[in-house]
Amino acid sequence: MKRVNVPTSQMGKFEGKWVAIKDDRIIAVGKTLDEIGPLVSGTKEEKNKIPAYSFKVPYKDEGPYILSSFD
Repeated sequence: MKRVNVPTSQMGKFEGKWVAIKDDRIIAVGKTLDEIGPLVSGTKEEKNKIPAYSFKVPYKDEGPYILSSFD
């Protein structure tokens, strides 16, 4: 994982990577969701932590990724 502080307007340079976004800034980049997971979800001890959002940035020739979960 690499911590960054980049505006979301520069998201294109992270094609194929997972990014964590908080307050319209990219705050972390990783090859897998597990790498950036600690920045995205807090624990019960971190009640004051505001979660970041994460997703995989598609390559130019790909459409958006759609994540879903089934119970």
